[in-house]
Amino acid sequence: MKKNTKIENQLLEMIQPRIQQIENKFSNGEALSDQDVNTFLLKSAFNHINHFEMRLDELAADVAQLRLDFSELEVKFHHLESRFYALEGKFHALEGKFQTLEARFETLEASFISFESRMEATSEKTMKSNIKWTLGLMTFCLTLFKIIDLVVQN
Repeated sequence: MKKNTKIENQLLEMIQPRIQQIENKFSNGEALSDQDVNTFLLKSAFNHINHFEMRLDELAADVAQLRLDFSELEVKFHHLESRFYALEGKFHALEGKFQTLEARFETLEASFISFESRMEATSEKTMKSNIKWTLGLMTFCLTLFKIIDLVVQN
């Protein structure tokens, strides 16, 4: 807050007794001269100027506080921004791991399809072989039974 300068204090001290006289005169209902009114206006102007200077000092302090708050906010924003960059890096790393995992699944799927094809081929081969042996054995048994039947009948 701005302090009154030495000159301002001297001016106020000079008019203060006169202000007291004017206030007494006014309280007693006496008429005020132009000089009385001007002195009173001068005191009022001093009061207004001092009031405006106090308000200006308060405003300057508020602006300084706002600058400090803004600086702190800016630091917090930069901190938050760096955290977002770190998070973005983690997402990229996770995306890379996901792509690696996806490639492994594709390899596994290809291996499974290959295994499935081999199993189908092996199963088909085994079934054909079993059918051939079964038909062969049935033919042999039927032939044997027919021979036995012919031998028994003769």
